[in-house]
Amino acid sequence: MNSPIGKQAVVIGAGIAGLSAARVLADFFQRVIVLERDDLPVQDRVRPGVPQGRQPHLLLGGGYAALSELFPDLGRDLALAGAIPYEAGRDIGCEIPGLGFLPKRDFGIESFAMPRPVLELMLRRQLGKTHNVEWREGSRATEILTAMHGARVIGVRYEMRDGQEDMLGADLVVDASSHAMLTMNCLQASGCQIPRMTRIGVDIGYATGRFEFPASLVEDLVAFATLPTAPESSRSGYVVRFGEGLWQVLLVGRGNDRPPGDMESFRAFAEKLSSQTIANALRAAREVGEIGRFRFRESIWRHFGELPRLPGGLVPIGDAICRFNPVYGQGMSIAALEAIMLREVLIEHAAKAAPLANLGRDFTARAEVLIESPWGTSVIPDFVYPETVGLRPENLEEKLQRQAATYREAMDDADVHRDLYGRINLTNVQLPQSSPSLELGHIELNGLRALSTATQ
Repeated sequence: MNSPIGKQAVVIGAGIAGLSAARVLADFFQRVIVLERDDLPVQDRVRPGVPQGRQPHLLLGGGYAALSELFPDLGRDLALAGAIPYEAGRDIGCEIPGLGFLPKRDFGIESFAMPRPVLELMLRRQLGKTHNVEWREGSRATEILTAMHGARVIGVRYEMRDGQEDMLGADLVVDASSHAMLTMNCLQASGCQIPRMTRIGVDIGYATGRFEFPASLVEDLVAFATLPTAPESSRSGYVVRFGEGLWQVLLVGRGNDRPPGDMESFRAFAEKLSSQTIANALRAAREVGEIGRFRFRESIWRHFGELPRLPGGLVPIGDAICRFNPVYGQGMSIAALEAIMLREVLIEHAAKAAPLANLGRDFTARAEVLIESPWGTSVIPDFVYPETVGLRPENLEEKLQRQAATYREAMDDADVHRDLYGRINLTNVQLPQSSPSLELGHIELNGLRALSTATQ
């Protein structure tokens, strides 16, 4: 921009939320620095800061549309990197207990299946071409600093890999960490209220093995899911292609019924899914790697948007606001949508006398609205299990029955099926308030394209 609204912005965390936010901020600040405690690999390797990085990832259609708006060459780069393109209604199978697979229908919901490290690597490479974005790898942020009795942020203190401490000045700090600890500490130190938190204890365990399947087993699918027979069993399974003849098999269970880490027991666990589809595939498959396991105890939504104020220049984003149950695959896509929304808020605030003063408050208030529907999409089925911990809605049984009816109706009604997949893929999300022209899948934002062109 010819007239940036700040000299320096600092982003804490180089995950999907942090990378997306950094790309947005590059159009509004003279310099953007991304702090990341991990060393960032130049290849598509799993890094310690993403413990679920070995598990399969499908980027939902709404997330792909948003990321493609921020990183215009993303589709080309993913294809060149070996990611598998898909159309959700045609290429992703959904097996419902007692009903079988939903029919194949093309709804135009496009995206890619790939290992998580591949997506992060492609985003880092594109972001690396932005002249005013810098990286600080091996740098662990330890404190968000404020001034004027906590009225505004002034920088970030961080520790380097050799144990030495340093400080970065900042007009804006975006907390894209997975835990929001720095933001919470900053609020306490600034005398601000601590946000209300909604916690849903799910205690999910999942395990992934990599296999070579005979081509005849899954000829024309990129992925498929076998849903659980709930509430009698929490066992579900997901199969995702990641290369020629190569597939990841993800098995999921809750509480003490978590999938095991040895191959023989892994195969035996699949035998007790709601159908034999995955078990049959595994019988003919050859393993090509060890089992990787991950455990997720609770979904957490920190309601920053309800607070009367935040320190000026402080913006939490992604998992720092809401950490979704990863089984539903929403986290990466919500982070990308929030980044699009952050750009909208920055555009609105750029003309104000103090553009950063209430930026965080306005952004988190809109994030509160954005998150409400996808949060409900995931936690309602979580509550079908009696052991799930959390405040159940009064009309839970009605919502569960309505959800089950929707899947049944989708077998025969293409419109119901389309609406269901739109909600699952976040392609029918409307960004709150300021974006009436946004239609995900084909994004148009008021004034956004002209701004992007003018700043290149």
